Amino acid sequence: MERKQTAMMLAIALAWLAVLILGWNGAWLIAMVLSVFLMLGHMVLGATHNGKLDAGFLAYPLLTWTALWVASFLLSAYYAEAFRGKVPDFTILGFHPSFAWTIITYWIGGIASLSVGLYAMRDRWLSEADWETFKSDIAAIKAQGGQA
Repeated sequence: MERKQTAMMLAIALAWLAVLILGWNGAWLIAMVLSVFLMLGHMVLGATHNGKLDAGFLAYPLLTWTALWVASFLLSAYYAEAFRGKVPDFTILGFHPSFAWTIITYWIGGIASLSVGLYAMRDRWLSEADWETFKSDIAAIKAQGGQA
């Protein structure tokens, strides 16, 4: 991952630019889906430790979260278009079908997958030993008169 870090940062910057241009031109669904991958890039960079990304951590929770958010945007757009200008003949959990997917997959699914995943995989992204090393490094900086 170390060698790919600069390329990922450039890809993230270009994705931001693309999201803006797509949004300005009315391609909001493509922009929203692209923004999910933009955020995934940030999460991958943040989860990288000593130049490596744990494949299990990438699969769950990061790619799971990505799939849920993309599904949310696509399903919400599908049902919004399907019921454009008319009242749907059913609801999902009492919500309009287009908004229900935002609740189920975006809010609940996204938060649950990241929360449970970060807890279950906590040693893969920040082990107790790494945390203790970090605290020691900060204490050393402070002892030398630096600010942390």
